[in-house]
Amino acid sequence: MKKKSNFLLIVSFTLLGLQACKDDNDDYIPPVIKGSKVIAMGASYQNTVFFKLSTEKESSVPVSTWDLAFESQGGTAVRSNIARKGGVYATTSTDFSAVTTVPTSAIAYDDPSGDLSKTAVGAWQDNGTSKNLVYVLYRGNNPPSSATPIGYKKFQLLGYANGKYTIRHADLDGSNEKTDEITTNTDKNFTFFSFDEGIVEFEPDKKQWDIAFTCVTVRGGGPNSYVISPSVVSNRYSDVEVAVDNPGATLTASDDPAAPINTFESSNSNFSTIVLSQIGSYSFSNDAMSIGRDWHQILQPHASGIYKVYDWKTYIVKDTDGNYFKLKMTAFKNLTTGEVGYPSFEYEQLQ
Repeated sequence: MKKKSNFLLIVSFTLLGLQACKDDNDDYIPPVIKGSKVIAMGASYQNTVFFKLSTEKESSVPVSTWDLAFESQGGTAVRSNIARKGGVYATTSTDFSAVTTVPTSAIAYDDPSGDLSKTAVGAWQDNGTSKNLVYVLYRGNNPPSSATPIGYKKFQLLGYANGKYTIRHADLDGSNEKTDEITTNTDKNFTFFSFDEGIVEFEPDKKQWDIAFTCVTVRGGGPNSYVISPSVVSNRYSDVEVAVDNPGATLTASDDPAAPINTFESSNSNFSTIVLSQIGSYSFSNDAMSIGRDWHQILQPHASGIYKVYDWKTYIVKDTDGNYFKLKMTAFKNLTTGEVGYPSFEYEQLQ
């Protein structure tokens, strides 16, 4: 009888153990990824900060790290550093030594949307062969928020073959001339190049960031006027897409503190109620500026430095891995010191 009882006890504990393992495996629900962050771009917007939602990892890199970015795979587009107001004058000359000046009104800037057909350099090849055009790069300002220019460089893109670009570059007067080969890193969307340092590290690997906090160059108020604007750009080159839930969509943009858009209450936000099953009702875009800069507005008088943050807008982000997150911007300034360049946001994985 005792042997039978022991046997029954062993069987019972075994069954309980199996059931526990089954329950652990079947009922496990991974924790929802959610949180809030303050991003340190810096008061002069001197840093670009990359963020990956699923790992909550951020990486900060000085904006001044690079001058030109070369498409690593799938094309031969060349970008300039609009985070510090870097722009390009595309001449029609192929005579490198003849180009010694640049009309400032001729400087063009990459489209902030990230559309590679709208870069300031443009199509530098014809059927795979370089046009050998001379370009002049305005390297931007240092720090980005200042009016202190870094200077100019002229360059020619001599060719691309076997994952390598060849670039000839010099100062405008022809001094410091050099030819470099730029071997692309296909783990990244772009390979970054500095006229001072050569190939440099800037962006994380292509799948290791979803959004970046940085500046873009946009038109200002006057004729031929351009300014930098703090923005949130999405990683369109690695399949990140964004939809916007905007309960204030009919409100007109204004810097008047009394305007309806600036008195619209935070309680109108749908952030807390948006769930995964609703994403089919939203229209997603791969425009890098889908979050962009429309989440904040400096109010009159501008000298007061008062910013309105439209925290009633919710951005739904499909990340590089196909997961969906919702996020909202909550502050433009450091809440302790009042310094600009320290935006805050909240985020939560959709379930």
